[in-house]
Amino acid sequence: MKKRYKIIILLIIILLIGALITLYFTFKVNRFNNNIHESVDKKEKVKATQQKLKHHKPISIALFGVDSNAKRSKENLGQRTDTLLIASVNPEKEKTYLMSIPRDTYSKISGTNEHEKIAHAYAYGGPKKAINTIEDNFDIPIDSYMTMDMDGFKQVIDSIGGIKVKSLNTFNYNGSSFKKNRVEKMNGKKALDYVRSRKEVGSDGDEGRTKRQRQIIQKVVDEVSKERNISTINKIINAGENNVKTSFTVGDIKTLYFDYKPATNHIGKLKLKGENLVEEDGLWYFEPDDKDKKDKREMYLDNLK
Repeated sequence: MKKRYKIIILLIIILLIGALITLYFTFKVNRFNNNIHESVDKKEKVKATQQKLKHHKPISIALFGVDSNAKRSKENLGQRTDTLLIASVNPEKEKTYLMSIPRDTYSKISGTNEHEKIAHAYAYGGPKKAINTIEDNFDIPIDSYMTMDMDGFKQVIDSIGGIKVKSLNTFNYNGSSFKKNRVEKMNGKKALDYVRSRKEVGSDGDEGRTKRQRQIIQKVVDEVSKERNISTINKIINAGENNVKTSFTVGDIKTLYFDYKPATNHIGKLKLKGENLVEEDGLWYFEPDDKDKKDKREMYLDNLK
């Protein structure tokens, strides 16, 4: 009887610990949802997106990396998109297309008569203005968005213990050195240096930077999707809740994580061709090639069918 009593006590303790862990993560998830969720769409569009997710239909997502870290926020320097990608995610075809849009792309800012660098749209009106500008200039629908600032980028990578990366270029930036084809494990700070450089010798300008951005995003997606350790998942949640804004709810993110994972089996990268030009205002802009822009658009849209 004494042994049986000890077993019952042990089971009660295990169940209690399990309940406390569940309660803790429920609280964390609810807080996480409140901190990161920021819808910019009308209710009709939100419902349409959630129906797509419910039935595992293809979805189009805008991904913004903004230069609004703690230092910039403190000094009221505003937000501009340092990284701008759109992703067509199709779980049935097991394919995702990532299209990088150069931050200097010459674009008409939605709701204005002004033509400026597309990166400025976010500064003028946040994700809503940026999404509308993408839709207007590329004729591509966007269902949802995710925004991460520079602090978040570093913290997420540090939370998963860094990532192994094979450098695509040889250059130095912000105290970090990179050598082409060298494989190394990068922490958050070094990974951020790797994707930010564009003017340094050997970094290959905007073209090189967009390639490295796609490379790092794919690496992070691969590592996070494999993660099972509760402690690490908790660190990812902590990194995300203070540095991410998205129109997705936590429920939506859960659906993406579990039901859209096949879409990461094949990730295609779409790079816009074009040329750098000096416009009337004396600034440099990237002007996409019309035919290439049309071809890339069709490939992107085909993955949404």
